[in-house]
Amino acid sequence: MKIKIPPYPNYKITKKAISDIEKQSVKKADSSGLSNRLVMVVKFKNGEERVIRSRPVRHLNNLYVSAFPNPVHLFLSVAIEHFNQSEEIKNTNFPKCGKQIGEDIYILDIEENGTHECYNHYIKYRSSSIVMLVASIEAFLNHIVPNDYKYKTQRTRNGITKDVVFSKKKIESGNVPFNEKIDSLIPQMLNKESFWNNLESEKITIKKLYTSRKNIIHLKTNAEDDLTAYFDAIDKMLDLNIHDCIMATTNFMNNVEKDFIEFEK
Repeated sequence: MKIKIPPYPNYKITKKAISDIEKQSVKKADSSGLSNRLVMVVKFKNGEERVIRSRPVRHLNNLYVSAFPNPVHLFLSVAIEHFNQSEEIKNTNFPKCGKQIGEDIYILDIEENGTHECYNHYIKYRSSSIVMLVASIEAFLNHIVPNDYKYKTQRTRNGITKDVVFSKKKIESGNVPFNEKIDSLIPQMLNKESFWNNLESEKITIKKLYTSRKNIIHLKTNAEDDLTAYFDAIDKMLDLNIHDCIMATTNFMNNVEKDFIEFEK
């Protein structure tokens, strides 16, 4: 499972604009004086010419320039990649590393550092997948809100309920919680109250995903003793169906913006 990662932005450009740019362009033999924020005109393999941007990386006195990827797709691809790696560890490495001590019980031996590398990597990639999957959703929620959009809702304080309006800046600054964005902001912004009617299972799955991510990020140590610390959050993380979360996320995004996420064949 792998998705395509498009550049951002990704503007089409006319041949006249290409001609005008070429007339005004100055060729450089080196990177001296170049900004670390570049706007580029490139031709894709399908022949289309586009305007994109780049944030070059300097390494050993060389400047490496490429298209800036859409962060939503980039974060989602990391989540998918790490989920795939966790599944590979479970399906391939566990059987190789595990020693059978019962009919269906295998133990991953304790290594020099006191744990087992395969098991450590399995937890590492699953937790990273969950965190990056939510990061992609949060980036998408901010991405699709128009700059001039005003979110109208209500807030209650000291028993008094008032109408309030949030600008995009306020929406992105934490004034509107994640679940409220999912439940209320999206249908209102799309002017489609029935948006979630056929996506109820996706909404439930995304909320479960967010809760698991919250538990990981804000990992609590409050427990009766060290033997019970962390287990509640880890249980939920290990039991979460990440594949379903990935599919719910991509289906949600594509229902908001058609073909926003494309899987590679």
